[in-house]
Amino acid sequence: MKQDSTRNISYTVDCEDYVHVVKFNPFDCGDPCSLIAYGGNNYVVVGTCRFQEEDAEVEGMQYKTLRTFHHGIRVDAIAWSPETRLDAIPPQIRFCTAASDRKLRLFTSDLQDKNEFKTFDGHSDYINDLVFAPNEGQEIASVSDDHTCRPWLTSLHRGLCEFISHSEVQPFLLPVE
Repeated sequence: MKQDSTRNISYTVDCEDYVHVVKFNPFDCGDPCSLIAYGGNNYVVVGTCRFQEEDAEVEGMQYKTLRTFHHGIRVDAIAWSPETRLDAIPPQIRFCTAASDRKLRLFTSDLQDKNEFKTFDGHSDYINDLVFAPNEGQEIASVSDDHTCRPWLTSLHRGLCEFISHSEVQPFLLPVE
């Protein structure tokens, strides 16, 4: 971590490759640090940040990489699940990505032995953004240049994560301008 001397409060984290998207976890993860994820051409890095503005014991910013996830293709969007908890035993990291191949990938990790992801498709054009439902994180919505907003239901069944698209039943159509 370096402090940028051209501004009062600005920090940089060295990355090995291009970064296309970055997202702080907006949900309480049970830890005083902030979770952050950034995605590049073939990977997603999940880390923690602590800022001196939030913790008097920190000088500047402390950044720690928790895990790098192989993605295999450029990451265009990241959404954090409210199920992500660092204070759970074991911890649970859960996020979803949208990629340039028009697919969603749901990642689940305990930051130790369990590192799973499922790939799901349904959009026929570039995915612009995605978001988890804020309460329990069982639903994801994605929007695309194919003029649809697709709600997806995630459910845990016998330890496996299933992704069920409701878009085939009733997609939300966005107006074409």
